[in-house]
Amino acid sequence: MIRSLLLFLFIIFVISACQKDCKDCKSVTTDANGNVIQEGQANEYCDADLEQKENEPPVTIGDQTTKWVCE
Repeated sequence: MIRSLLLFLFIIFVISACQKDCKDCKSVTTDANGNVIQEGQANEYCDADLEQKENEPPVTIGDQTTKWVCE
């Protein structure tokens, strides 16, 4: 009984450890009015790489702002 419970818990741990948090992210540049000027190609980012993209601050040059959009 205890052996079965331990095996079950181990399987649950392994399955949850293998799951990744992933999203497709692309750079989007807008003008001062919020109109999209340019969109980059979307790429998949997971875990730490995804967190880095989602936390990267927007960059504004003149009246154009570029930021990462992840979906």
